[in-house]
Amino acid sequence: MSKTIKLLSALAMLGGLAAPGVVILPAAAASFDCTNASTPFEHAICDRPELSAADDVLAKTFATAIGGLTKEGTEAMRAGQRVWLDYAQRVCTDNATPLTEGAYDDDGVACLLEKFKARSAVLEASRMIGGHRFYVASQYRAMPDPNEAENPDSYWKVASHEVSYPLLDHDDAMAENFNGFIKQAWLALAPVNPEDDSEASSDSVDTAVIKQVLNSRITLETNTYWFGHGAAHGNGATSYLHYFVPEHRALAASDVFAGEGWEKALLALAKTGLEAEHGDWLQLPDDADLEAMIIEPARWSFEDDYGLVIQFNQYEIAPYAYGAPTVTIPWEQLEAFKAGNQDVVRYGS
Repeated sequence: MSKTIKLLSALAMLGGLAAPGVVILPAAAASFDCTNASTPFEHAICDRPELSAADDVLAKTFATAIGGLTKEGTEAMRAGQRVWLDYAQRVCTDNATPLTEGAYDDDGVACLLEKFKARSAVLEASRMIGGHRFYVASQYRAMPDPNEAENPDSYWKVASHEVSYPLLDHDDAMAENFNGFIKQAWLALAPVNPEDDSEASSDSVDTAVIKQVLNSRITLETNTYWFGHGAAHGNGATSYLHYFVPEHRALAASDVFAGEGWEKALLALAKTGLEAEHGDWLQLPDDADLEAMIIEPARWSFEDDYGLVIQFNQYEIAPYAYGAPTVTIPWEQLEAFKAGNQDVVRYGS
């Protein structure tokens, strides 16, 4: 049978559409009949209990993730899963090529386990939220690092790139507009295009997930991570994409604040809050640069009912080791600059 057990049962992962002769086994077993295993990838799943369990979880997670989707949404998810499966067979090898002989060593199995768990976490975002059915679009790429090819002891022989983001599963105008907004806005933010051959000496994981769904606003939290092979550490960033539903566009600062001087007022309050919350760790830039950061809606989280949360990233206002600080400014302190749309933005309409 093989061809990775017909794409791991073409797949038990694809919502129970198992290939002929493939048995769906109980929990903690692989998602396919291990008597048919022939490739090193298949044997790793069958021979290592922790990987068998992760494969079983992934199969169930995928089956759940496609439940209730339209035909188009289901096909998109299946295509994404096949791309991931091809990636999984490449990313944990020494040359980004699926193993055809031998076996995965402990490091290879640990790599596979991490990739299986990460894929399950991505798929969990395909679900109903706030009355809307979202599914996950994703891209994956593994390629050999040419700078490490001659080094048998290299830890970074393969570059890996992962991108995921939610889309609305519907054929109405809202889904069309939202999906267009996400594809344009999010893919512009993601620092790496998996199709870019020049990124062969780095790893990246870029995710966008739904944080809030109101009838007036859909907010995504985006997290990007990039690691250059051989670097002391990677770099990450968190930001927000706010979709203003009534007007089918990105949220603007003017939807939240109005009146002359709101930017300076926000700056003063942010500096006071930062000093109170983060003290001696702060390494603040000059006021002009700090103001440019804090007035961007991409920095704003509305999840706290009592205050506007402003997100900073590593290195921006504190040492790398301190992480990614935030500051929360009570809404009552911003009342004088309240825009007409602010309540709609915060609470819905």
